[in-house]
Amino acid sequence: MNDTAAHLRKDRALFLWLLLTSLVGALSGVPWAVAVSGNPALARLEAGSSLLQLLPACAVGVWLGPKVGLGSGLRELASRTPGAWETVRKGILPGTLVGLAMGAVSLLGVSSMPEDARIPGWQNPTILEGLLRCLSAALTEEIAFRFGLMTLLAWVVWLGLKRPATHATPLWVGNLVASLLFAAAHLPGQPPDAWNPALLVPILTFNAAAGMIMGWLFMRYGLISGISAHFVADVVQVVGLAAWAG
Repeated sequence: MNDTAAHLRKDRALFLWLLLTSLVGALSGVPWAVAVSGNPALARLEAGSSLLQLLPACAVGVWLGPKVGLGSGLRELASRTPGAWETVRKGILPGTLVGLAMGAVSLLGVSSMPEDARIPGWQNPTILEGLLRCLSAALTEEIAFRFGLMTLLAWVVWLGLKRPATHATPLWVGNLVASLLFAAAHLPGQPPDAWNPALLVPILTFNAAAGMIMGWLFMRYGLISGISAHFVADVVQVVGLAAWAG
């Protein structure tokens, strides 16, 4: 009973920690959205919608993560278990290095895109607003696509295969499907009839590959490693494009 109670306390601590992180992520993207859209009400609505979508992702990851071997280290970190931060810290360096590489590749691709293929108003935000957007995307998208969706998909495959939780197949299938959906979510912010077909394949390919890499970091080092990679990659792109435009 004591072990069960301790486990539940850790789950509650992790869930609350993730909710706070989701709130920070949703709100930090508002200044960028206002600058791009020019509509503060719409930006706040999008932030609220994002937060509502993150609630089930947090719950799914907390509940199903242990069943498929994902999310290790987060419970201990959220409950301040001694030594937990050291384990998490070991994943930040590989995440940062991977993020630098992905950011460089992304920067080369985005800088070569025609203006009409980019998000309308993409030049409006300041550097600070862009950096806040980087934080927002890293937190919200990694919680949604890796911690929530990838975990759910891996669990579904695990149930179907009836294999041990440590078996790699459910994790990689979950990673692949979540990455494809992650890529689809990054299609150009324009109506489909205005898309440039020549750009769709590289956009989808890069984001699917990036999703797979961040999914691997999540499996190997934990969620914070994937968040680090995502954040650094986006920062490289934002800073690089600002320097390019300047």
